[in-house]
Amino acid sequence: SFLAPSFISLRNVTFSLQQFLNEKIRLDKPIRVIYVAGLDLFNRCHGMNGLREKDVGGVAVVYRIGQDSSLIQSILQENPSKLYFIPSSDVDSDQSIDISSTLIRTNLQTNQDCSHLTYPSVLQYLFSIYQQKQ
Repeated sequence: SFLAPSFISLRNVTFSLQQFLNEKIRLDKPIRVIYVAGLDLFNRCHGMNGLREKDVGGVAVVYRIGQDSSLIQSILQENPSKLYFIPSSDVDSDQSIDISSTLIRTNLQTNQDCSHLTYPSVLQYLFSIYQQKQ
């Protein structure tokens, strides 16, 4: 399994990466890390409020086929700060597959082809982790 042994705080990971980058790459204007998530994860995490706090860059949400967008639409109306949404109208209508990290992990675990889902370097890395855990 590619799952972590316990829940990983998305806010803490995003903040830590942002802090690390700004310490290592000292620019005139600080780097802002924005967490990218599918609408399915956004809905499960009840709007990902922690990712829109003062010290974190925000969250960009990509539409997922079959997911309800009412939560994100209501948040965008109330407080759109640090929330970016790519709705279904912006998604390529010819796209026949809804690519997600869950789909990639499932395909890897069941030895199905993933070459059309992500970059070869990502697949090599994920496969090496999978082999280490066996």
